[in-house]
Amino acid sequence: MFQLAKTIDIIPDSDLFVFELKVDGERCKAIKKGDRVELWNRDRKTNEHKFEKSEIYPEVYEDLKIQQHDFVIDGEIACADLNKGLNEFNKRALLSNPFKVKLLRDVIPVKFYVFDVLEVDGVDVTKEKLIIRKSILNSFLEETENVGIVKYWFKENVNELWDYVKKNNLEGIMAKRKDSIYVPNRTWTWLKIKNIGETIVNILGFKETSGQSSHGGLITDRCDVALVTEQMKQDYFDLKPTKARLRYYGVYPSGKLRNPVLLEMIR
Repeated sequence: MFQLAKTIDIIPDSDLFVFELKVDGERCKAIKKGDRVELWNRDRKTNEHKFEKSEIYPEVYEDLKIQQHDFVIDGEIACADLNKGLNEFNKRALLSNPFKVKLLRDVIPVKFYVFDVLEVDGVDVTKEKLIIRKSILNSFLEETENVGIVKYWFKENVNELWDYVKKNNLEGIMAKRKDSIYVPNRTWTWLKIKNIGETIVNILGFKETSGQSSHGGLITDRCDVALVTEQMKQDYFDLKPTKARLRYYGVYPSGKLRNPVLLEMIR
């Protein structure tokens, strides 16, 4: 199982935490024993291992296989160029045909951004403090073109990290207690702070289905957004709005808003 984070709105003003870039991709654990390497993603419902992904990310598999040590490490696989965003990454992540993987490998290269270690050379380190685990990780994992270690910031310079996130429209940052052990659950010792924005968009129309919503959704000039209640749907037809105020969590390279939420419809 994987350790998960709680969501908060404000960056903790505390020396108890270290801070990391929140990479937007596919959470994976890598397990290496001798010449055998496995890459397991996470089942969002059970938090258990779900699919073995070595064939989907062969460049990561190859760079892990040449490592000198055995290990279990945790991280996120995403585009090597993080500015390309989740939409571009999903063109790789959702593949299952090895021939298509081979075709897209050079077009959409990926990288394993490693942020934690659970075991090294058969020794369980999950009970060590996070700051110690990071030191262990840096001591044995060789960074390559397709495998990198996530850097971390302290309270004194976390604003530099946040400015970078805002400037590049990235997903957000993580705050992790320096003294936290690795717990395979969602805990308050790991926190995520999302890059939240608000904007007003032009409404272009209505569609009967939108994602998992049975109440339809709005078509706008920046994204489609679901109407999550029947009252919202009724308000749309009663008010005949021309604009909408949305909250969103980052911007895709195309300019489309990520994970929009409707706050208000405006006539």
